[in-house]
Amino acid sequence: MTQTPMPQQSFELTQADIPPSELRVDFLFGSIKGAMERGMGAKARDLWMPAVSELSKLRVMEGLNVRVRDAGLDQHIRELADNMKQIGFKSSKPIEVFIVEEEGGSVAYVSDGHCRIEALKLALSEGAPITNFPVVTLPTKGIGLEDIVAGLVANNEGRRLSTFETALVAKRLLSYGWSPERIGERLHFGPVYVEQLLEVVAAPISIIEMLQKGEVSVGLALEVMRKHRGDAVKILQEGMATSVKKGKKKVTKADIPGGRLDKVVKSQSKPLYEAAKNISKDPAFEQLSEENRSLLQGLLDEIEKKEKAAEDKARKAEEKAAQNARENAAGNEEAQVA
Repeated sequence: MTQTPMPQQSFELTQADIPPSELRVDFLFGSIKGAMERGMGAKARDLWMPAVSELSKLRVMEGLNVRVRDAGLDQHIRELADNMKQIGFKSSKPIEVFIVEEEGGSVAYVSDGHCRIEALKLALSEGAPITNFPVVTLPTKGIGLEDIVAGLVANNEGRRLSTFETALVAKRLLSYGWSPERIGERLHFGPVYVEQLLEVVAAPISIIEMLQKGEVSVGLALEVMRKHRGDAVKILQEGMATSVKKGKKKVTKADIPGGRLDKVVKSQSKPLYEAAKNISKDPAFEQLSEENRSLLQGLLDEIEKKEKAAEDKARKAEEKAAQNARENAAGNEEAQVA
């Protein structure tokens, strides 16, 4: 069976394409058997296998999915549908649902597998001979909305979320009162990366679009946002234009106005520091204006302060390592005596 080609097209994000960074929904977990067996006519084995005729009874909670609606997502769904048309719906990649009690009874909502559901509908509309699809249910006790939201990253079985989409999950968990440390522990990220995610979620829509397209790294986007603030979009777009002229598809620091100068200054930072120290010791230093003397001395004092802090940190780390080594040695001696 031939694959249906996806038309090549550019896209421009609008606010409607971006899922909310906060999600608050009140619901009560319902009966798994009521939703799956009585509601969708599915029989349980290792997996629930409802008929595709019951697909309309599977609900999607508005705002839950954090995937940005862009060309990359459409292409992914198209590829999934083409694959289903060839080999069917793989039981090793079931739809994950949670059960909600509603006025008319218990109802299944998708928690993982939003793309697969869209792909299944597309494949069926194009004549795929699929009769049933696999479903697994989350427990109805011991979890809450925050666990379902965290699962969008931690339990994701399909296409990996983009950095911005992951940032939306982190921001939602923060709004539930989770600390950055708890978010990092649950999503398996370091604290620095969590802080970056919480910062990137507030990026302007034009920068979000560049991130989604892979035109800029998160690190460079954040650096430009911090440094240029309101001009960040303009700076990055100008950098991207420079990158395109070079035949590249991604903006780098060298493409940013002043980026090359920053690189040169960084490479010459030590000689500049030594030169500044020599100037401060020169008898003619006092002949400089008070403003320039204060500026130069302030920079030197700040560098010296940070240098001392780094040395203190390294010394404490060495002392701790030595203490741990002594404790381990003592423990081994006790074990041998015993």
